[in-house]
Amino acid sequence: MASHLSHTIGAPDGGPGLPVVNWSSQYGDLRVAHFIGIHSLQAIPLFGYYMARSNRSVQLFTAGYFILTAFLFIQAVQRIPVLF
Repeated sequence: MASHLSHTIGAPDGGPGLPVVNWSSQYGDLRVAHFIGIHSLQAIPLFGYYMARSNRSVQLFTAGYFILTAFLFIQAVQRIPVLF
């Protein structure tokens, strides 16, 4: 977002968006991947706390979380909205 000086890819910021979060509903939006990635700092430790005895499940959860974040980032860079 800092290199583009905007969060919407493919159009200027401020277009139509989803209710509440206002993520772009017509173009790619980097805020979606940013939101998911930032909340991984909360979700992964909480999941690890509840699954404290099984190291494997935490690693799988973390890998899945990474794949989701990467998918959302690539989708935004390709100018595809979250809900297409």
